[in-house]
Parts: sequence; C-alpha cells; structure tokens
Amino acid sequence: MRSLGVRLAGSAAALIVPLLIAALACGTSAPPQSVGPVPSFTLPPEWTPTGGVPAASVAGWTTFTGNGVELMLPPSYEGGDPTALAQELGDLLDEVPEYASIAEAIRQSPTGYRLLTIDPTNDSIVTVTARDVPAELSMSEYVDAIGAAIVEQVPGTSIIQKGVIPFRDGEASWLLLEFVSGDAVSWQLSYGVRQGAQVWNFNYGAAQEDYPQLQPVFDQSLQTVRFLP
Repeated sequence: MRSLGVRLAGSAAALIVPLLIAALACGTSAPPQSVGPVPSFTLPPEWTPTGGVPAASVAGWTTFTGNGVELMLPPSYEGGDPTALAQELGDLLDEVPEYASIAEAIRQSPTGYRLLTIDPTNDSIVTVTARDVPAELSMSEYVDAIGAAIVEQVPGTSIIQKGVIPFRDGEASWLLLEFVSGDAVSWQLSYGVRQGAQVWNFNYGAAQEDYPQLQPVFDQSLQTVRFLP
C-alpha cells in the first residue's frame, strides 16, 4: 500500500478528522489506544453508499456555500465558508465541548476547511477539506492509506467499513469510522471525491446513537455536491 505521507498531529488532525478529542488536536499527550465494542447498530452486509447520481436538489433543504464547493443539508444546520464566518463558526463550535479543537483550528487557520456546518439540535457536523493527491494513486489506494493513517495516529479509532463507489464520471472512496473517547462514541462517514489534482473529503459526523437516522441524510447530501469555479 502506498503512503500519502499523512500526519495527523496537532491542529492538522482536526482538519482531516472533525471529531477528534481536544487533547490530541491541541498537541497535548494523547490517551492510550482504546477501541470500543461493536456498536449495537451495524450496517447491513449489502449496504453501500449511493453512487452514480448527478448533482441533485432536495426540496426544503438549505444550500451551504464554501470555498470552491456547495452542498445541501436540512435547514437545522448552520455554517458555510469558514474563511468568511470564522468568528461565527468558532462561537457555534464553542457550545459543544467535543469541538473545542475545531473551534481553535478555525480561528487559527480558517482556510484549512473549505466548508463547515453544524446542527445545534444534535451536534452533528459536516466538514469539507481538500488535499493534493497524485493522479496515479487510485481511490482504492487512497481510502486504504487515509484509513490506515487515521487508525494509527488517532487513539480510539477503528474502521467499520470502507470501499469505492461510482460517482458521476468517476469514483468516490468512502470510509465509516468509529471514534471512542471515554464513554463517548462517535461515527464519521467520509467520502473522498477527486476533482482535478485534489481529493475533496466530505466528512459527516455524529454521536453513534444518532448516526443510524442521520446516515441517509449524509448519503443524500453528497449527491447535492457542486464544485464551484
């Protein structure tokens, strides 16, 4: 497996994995590796995210515009382009202790995120990042490399499922992760979509107990993604 040379230390970790514990993202000593038991909710064996659908529009949802990208989410979400909304997003994230590291990263370097939204009703979060990836690296290799890097460097992380699906004119990688910190368990669905010389990462995260009802929302949201000039 080829390496992406990914390091997730310090605040850079929060730019790739939005549900990291604050201690790791702030550069303090991380707790020992801890992987929780298999959650009570598991995806059916035949489940894969929906792919191959053109950009869609969802009635009643809100369009959020970021830096070079837009997508739709239910109207309960708040946010947008972190560069333009750094203070507002920081204040919003401050209301959720688990997101203290992301609030700090937004204030220090808002350009690290292309888009960020949060639903205050359930604290689910959606972030978009982009990174340069060699053209010769396949999406299968990409999802293997990024998954291995996260599990190696982020204590309490495990991969539930991963794969590659058709997406419009190409492919998208997908990675379902579990993060365990003490009694708190969160799940994150991360899609990787190649656009030019970059792979854009669409990260949808929520508490494990909320994830089952939110996963269809996350999956549908990806179908609304539009890249902007």
